[in-house]
Amino acid sequence: TWGLWACRSGVTSLSLYEPQKKLWRQPHNQARWVILRVLMEAGQGLVSVNKNEDGNYVLSLDRTKIIDVGVPALSAFLQKIHIAKCIADTDLGLPLFAHYSLVPEEFIDIRNVILSNQLPESVFVQPNTIINGDKVELVEYEESPEGIVKSFLQRFK
Repeated sequence: TWGLWACRSGVTSLSLYEPQKKLWRQPHNQARWVILRVLMEAGQGLVSVNKNEDGNYVLSLDRTKIIDVGVPALSAFLQKIHIAKCIADTDLGLPLFAHYSLVPEEFIDIRNVILSNQLPESVFVQPNTIINGDKVELVEYEESPEGIVKSFLQRFK
């Protein structure tokens, strides 16, 4: 399941890519994308992203090829990056990582689909307890930035 999770994370990381500037907003998401690109470039049908007849995108991972195709591809990539880092060879490491960081034009449409289906970020608001006479009451707040502020104000007043 790690392989499919890693591939899915690579695709969903496109939400933090800015195609106009060709920049990634978060390095962890850029790294997830790079892992996906390495696995896709490994070929032999290991990982594919295709549009089906319904117009939806389907991410596929052939689990039978993870050991024989995926592991050697990732190992070779990580070894190159590691060597470049250890010997401080930016002429080797930066172009290699930049190559895999590129987002091909056909993935911009997938990015747009991801953005259009993205759920709002969940907000965790800590409830408070107050003592009212001899009873303890739980005070809950709305799940919003205002609720967070109210919760903090109530807790620390």
